[in-house]
Amino acid sequence: MGDYTQMVMNAGGPDVEARVVEAEEPNPDDKKLYDLLSAAGKELWEGCKKATLLSTVARMLTIKADFNLSVRWYDAQCQLMHNIMPEDNCFVKNFYETKKLIEGLGFPAQKIDCCQLGCMLFWKEDECLECCKFCEKPRYKVKNGRRRPIRYMFYLPITPRLKCLFVSTRTASYMRWHAGHHHESGNVLCHPSDTNAWMHLDALFPSFGMEARNVRLGLCTDGFQPFGQSGRQYSCWSIVVTPYNLPPNMCLKDEYLFLSVVVPGGANPKQKIDVYLQPLIEELNMLWCTGVETFDASRGQNFIMKAALLWTIGDLPAYSMMSGWGTSGKTACPICQEQTVAFTLLNGCKQSWFDAHRKFLPQNHPYCFDQKKFKKGISDFNPPPRMKTGVEQLQEIDGYGFLKVTELDATDVNQRLARVCGWRKRSFSWDLPYWKDL
Repeated sequence: MGDYTQMVMNAGGPDVEARVVEAEEPNPDDKKLYDLLSAAGKELWEGCKKATLLSTVARMLTIKADFNLSVRWYDAQCQLMHNIMPEDNCFVKNFYETKKLIEGLGFPAQKIDCCQLGCMLFWKEDECLECCKFCEKPRYKVKNGRRRPIRYMFYLPITPRLKCLFVSTRTASYMRWHAGHHHESGNVLCHPSDTNAWMHLDALFPSFGMEARNVRLGLCTDGFQPFGQSGRQYSCWSIVVTPYNLPPNMCLKDEYLFLSVVVPGGANPKQKIDVYLQPLIEELNMLWCTGVETFDASRGQNFIMKAALLWTIGDLPAYSMMSGWGTSGKTACPICQEQTVAFTLLNGCKQSWFDAHRKFLPQNHPYCFDQKKFKKGISDFNPPPRMKTGVEQLQEIDGYGFLKVTELDATDVNQRLARVCGWRKRSFSWDLPYWKDL
């Protein structure tokens, strides 16, 4: 009983009831977490000391997930346990009642149907469509008289989990740690708050930067093959969002890496990954523009929490998928872009970036004078390429006429335009109102 009770106490904090009485009343959404404390201490029947309702239900769900058991099995087990317990027991009778109990945690998961080729989501205004509006592939398959979606994705909203970091007395104060920590002199980076990107965001939007409880986020993505050992070709992609307000020793712990999107396989989504990111982008826009009312347990007050995405993290193929800049061919370098000095090998016909990096060294560096270790007889005193601003890059994308992959005819238009420049699409990230400024 202790472990599962402690799990809930970790979320709400051991002194949560006292704080609610002494300080401001939590808003209705956050109060659900406090109400869950009563379920954590509720006995299965009068006099039961070995387990509580929440601990038993959590254990049952763990067993179901670990052994991939069906809902029918779960219902049968619940009915059996309910019958053999004393008559005054409060145990759940089926999986439906279990879900209702767990919903008090406030961590929903949305199952969204999508096109079998990854063209679109059957979501919002397209929720009632029966076929894909791009490729006209059917949404459902019929088996034994029942319609089932051919393909679907999962979206796990990040707002409830960010709110929980403030509701918990164990983490609420740490969400302001970045504002008071000591910055090392020089170019030493101890925390993301020491970076130019963080300080640039605060300078551009002072009202956002003045509230230390506003959240700065990072987004990471990569693909993996869950059936790699069996030889089955199946690539699944996960989108992970991380809050950077926390101290360095907490930022990258498992419990603060928020899985937000599971992109279904089996093929690599490539440039169409933006299709699956639509719910996340909508939520990020909401967190930036309007925010959400949140209860800060460390100060005993409600406030409007806002959040901003600072950057995305991924390897070079993932960089191309997220940014829209192609990372193959002569213009593969996202720093040099069209100013690249890459060349094609005469015999191998492959791109080479040999001796393309001396321009990033100081012009008095010995390597700049060297005519033997690099290209023979050639010194390099050229300056590094000028980095384009976000506004310039967005103007360039719009000037070419690139479309978002969720727009009609986007595939044909983007493929045609990609032949004349390094861009491949108009990335989802430009939908964030602050992205061009970062």
